[in-house]
Amino acid sequence: APLHPFAAMACCGIREGAESPAAASPAAVASTPPSPCCPASGLGPAAEPEGYEPKGSMQDLGGISCYVVGQGTSAVVVAHDVFGLRSGRTRQICDELAAALSVYVVAPVFWENEGCCGGERSATAISEAMGCPGQQRSDGVWSSMMKIKSAVYHAPSWYRQLKTTKWDVVGPKLHDQILPVLKGWGVGKIGVLGFCWGGWVAFKSSSSEQLCCAVSCHPSQVDLCGLHSDNFRQVCEDIKCPQMVLSAGDDKKDTKTGGLAEKVLSTKAFGGDCVFKTFDDMKHGWVNRGELTNPTVARDYKEAYDLFVGFFQKHLS
Repeated sequence: APLHPFAAMACCGIREGAESPAAASPAAVASTPPSPCCPASGLGPAAEPEGYEPKGSMQDLGGISCYVVGQGTSAVVVAHDVFGLRSGRTRQICDELAAALSVYVVAPVFWENEGCCGGERSATAISEAMGCPGQQRSDGVWSSMMKIKSAVYHAPSWYRQLKTTKWDVVGPKLHDQILPVLKGWGVGKIGVLGFCWGGWVAFKSSSSEQLCCAVSCHPSQVDLCGLHSDNFRQVCEDIKCPQMVLSAGDDKKDTKTGGLAEKVLSTKAFGGDCVFKTFDDMKHGWVNRGELTNPTVARDYKEAYDLFVGFFQKHLS
């Protein structure tokens, strides 16, 4: 099927120079280059599952708003994708992880105003314009046009925030504000789970000895290193703990099985504990945004989930 015009905006693929709906028409959006952080063939935004009721709550951890669920002597920090904390199954996965592992699961709002360019505003606007899974499109033509206008309006600043949210912004939020709170709660071992943009957080944060493991699902490390003028090989060299990297078929080869990341990590003392798997039938975004009514997606989602639950059980126990 051809790519929906707004899928080009799904991970901020709109040109930075567009400042308003008048400056960025739907035609311009459709012709923009591939996204700077996700493959053009990847999945777009998705609403939270219909009827989902969070089991956790929003709490302030060191001045950072976080979704917190569960309790225990270990913790998993979940780094959301570019669509923010409420992207697809992100919070639902947090709930399930907390129950399965008997740990704290903390999902910080790393982006100002809860996501790319105010995540809830921009991601919801783009999501509604695309008619993403989980949303009914019974609205009229005028309403649809207004949603498209809203999506185009928010996309440029969404892209700008992606470019400016560098590690010197994200890193201190995690290491200096959130992790000390977890340590104060009696947490000993901490892992990270990242989706898409959050995979970059998983790799970058793993240069710290405060973490004992990290998982990246459909990672965007390669593109984000390029966007931030960071050396991907060096990012891999700096990692100090075991990694699990679960890539989709359309993700970059350097994070896939046999890619540069695996080659670099295999030389480390913990290399034997690293796990790389490529899900060739999946599109970027399938773990937290894939449509589970599709049997193939449901199958590979379950496999990915079981893999990272097992990985965390091994390294957080």
